[in-house]
Amino acid sequence: MADRQTGTVKWFNNEKGFGFITPQGGGDDLFVHFTAIEAEGFRELKEGQTVTFVAEQGQKGMQAAQLLIASKLARTEYLKGVCNASISAQQSATTKDRPVTGPIWVSRFSLPKAKRDNSRDLLLNLVDEANDTNAPYDRPDSDALHFEWVGFRRHADKNAPEPPLSETEKFQRLEAETTSELTILYIFGGLFTFNAPSTYRKLVRTLAQKSGAKALMVRQRLAPQNPFPAALLDVFQAYLALVSPPAGAPHKPVAPSSIVIAADSAGAALALALLQVLLRLKRRNAPLTFHGRDVTIEVPAGLTLLSPWGDLSNSLPSHDRNKEHDIFQFPPVENLPYLEKQFPTCEAWPAHAPRAHLYCHPGMFIHTLVSAATANDWSGSCPIWMAAGQEQTVDGARFVAQSAHGQGVPVTFYEYEGMPHTFPLVFRHAPQTRKLFDDWAEAIVAFGRRGQLPTGAFFVHARGLRVEPKDIARLVPFTADEVKELIQRKIPSYKVPAYHMREQSVL
Repeated sequence: MADRQTGTVKWFNNEKGFGFITPQGGGDDLFVHFTAIEAEGFRELKEGQTVTFVAEQGQKGMQAAQLLIASKLARTEYLKGVCNASISAQQSATTKDRPVTGPIWVSRFSLPKAKRDNSRDLLLNLVDEANDTNAPYDRPDSDALHFEWVGFRRHADKNAPEPPLSETEKFQRLEAETTSELTILYIFGGLFTFNAPSTYRKLVRTLAQKSGAKALMVRQRLAPQNPFPAALLDVFQAYLALVSPPAGAPHKPVAPSSIVIAADSAGAALALALLQVLLRLKRRNAPLTFHGRDVTIEVPAGLTLLSPWGDLSNSLPSHDRNKEHDIFQFPPVENLPYLEKQFPTCEAWPAHAPRAHLYCHPGMFIHTLVSAATANDWSGSCPIWMAAGQEQTVDGARFVAQSAHGQGVPVTFYEYEGMPHTFPLVFRHAPQTRKLFDDWAEAIVAFGRRGQLPTGAFFVHARGLRVEPKDIARLVPFTADEVKELIQRKIPSYKVPAYHMREQSVL
């Protein structure tokens, strides 16, 4: 009979049931799947709690090797959800409004569709100018915008209900408890297709609490119903609504020097595209009118990005090299769940004008405002802070960091060994996640105060979180032209399946 041991729980992910145990008799930490432990209520286990287990249930090894196992388990759970539910069902599940509880302020407001405004026309002109391949794309109209202000609510326990106040009163309370003049504009991720501000409240509250800032999120339009550049237009106008708030907004104008943009994944792709829009309009001193008011275009104080998606074609080497570390399906592109014949159809997908990507026509992957790795001019940019795992999309982020640094932009880039895409959302209780949030908030505060962060590239080792400096000028071995060539070669592999074709012409 196998020996029974006792150990102390070190959580990684109590929602999915795996983590670490430190044996009480000493030795290396053991990676375990807690569902195998003979103890009821494993989801209620807490860090530091003692548990009994059988030795074979734990797996020894370096922390990086343990992370490979954790990522495999997370991938299984992730793909089980994304492969078996329709796009509409997944959207419904990820965009639900949730009750506001705990130490958080949430104040909602909406703005009507912009009138006497040229921000849409300016954006579409930029899209046209950079559309070298004349790839087809949608030309969205402006729409009403729906926002949430988020802040840390002091002296509220974790179960405190949302107070019965008006939205204006909640914003006033939120502002009163804010200890900084900074404002975070948070752009959420989700494959451009899923999520809403309500999904990101806890993450954004954490950044607000650690930085002392208040944070604004906009409910950008989602693909596939609203393909590129609808979401980009929404976040562009959200930025303008901070700088020059129209009637109906509860806040006063916020100077760009007091705005730090934070984002993750596809939201980080939108943030980089927004920065490109602002840089291009600023260089030509373009006259901009938003809700009838003239707005001077300036870049924000900084960008802080988690797992930025810099190459939407997934053509760079890390997409294959790091597949074991990540939670997504393995290459090639033909394995994308929503292109499979058995993927559930719905009103949203396949698109009524069928295409091979949820966000845009694949021909747009080469576009600067879609894949930031193809941008060739970052001059005049604000400082940029990035963090990523050892993930499939990391080469796109590395190249953006290397390219911007080479043009004189202050860039700080962290890569975490063994960690998957947006790892704080997967391994919420990992020590890497705690470090990540501390560093992220530090960057937000430093940018808002025009302070200096250590620039350069750093690799965070799994064991001991040892930080190793890297040469930011040599993060990837390919040039800008080679990036574009790799993307261009990959585009033809994105094909509309025959079973998605309808009578409408292909977008």
